[in-house]
Amino acid sequence: MTYSGKIPVLGSDGYPYWKGRMEAFLISQSQDIWDATQSTTFTVLPAAERVTPGIVAQHEANAKAVNFLFSGLGPMDYERVSHLKTAREIWSLLSAHHEGTATIKARLVETYRREYENFVQKPGESIDDLFSRFQSIINKLRANSGPEGLPYSDHQQAVKLLYALDGKVWEIKVNSIIESAGYDTLGVEALYSKLKATEVDYKLRQNLTCTGSKTLALATPSSGASANPPF
Repeated sequence: MTYSGKIPVLGSDGYPYWKGRMEAFLISQSQDIWDATQSTTFTVLPAAERVTPGIVAQHEANAKAVNFLFSGLGPMDYERVSHLKTAREIWSLLSAHHEGTATIKARLVETYRREYENFVQKPGESIDDLFSRFQSIINKLRANSGPEGLPYSDHQQAVKLLYALDGKVWEIKVNSIIESAGYDTLGVEALYSKLKATEVDYKLRQNLTCTGSKTLALATPSSGASANPPF
């Protein structure tokens, strides 16, 4: 079988990460292959009963989807689903095992919502690390929210991130963004760009200040000190 791209493998990055990547991978192979993982009506028929081109195509799409899914699993997960014949059954069982029942998902959503509501920047945490940690919470919420989808809009997420910033460091920048013309439609990516640019500028100024201080110290040694620097 020929295919494009690298098959995502379920590993230490976790099931939600694998699930999103595997979905994208299957769709990239063909819509029919992805549909095979979602079909609730498809059943594997004996070869003699596959009498129309449509039925044959369905079985081919299912076989490809099953192969891709098996190829993306480690030994333990493979053993868990190896007896199943349809991509839908495999996809559903993996989801039930890793994400839990509807009741468990509801409890997980409440847990992740508390993480979201209590989210604040850690002392000294960089903008990249802050946004990465926040995105992890969003991904877990999205994976367990069900058909209703993520409970927070892009703008709401941006506002949450803005107010999660360490006020001792970011108060001036936060007030500037709140008072800007685009605040009412501010999204996460736009906020990241603003904060990252400020962080880079701050670090650049710090480096220039440190370099200038060292140059001054070398040029004007203190009275009574050796003319040669101690390094």
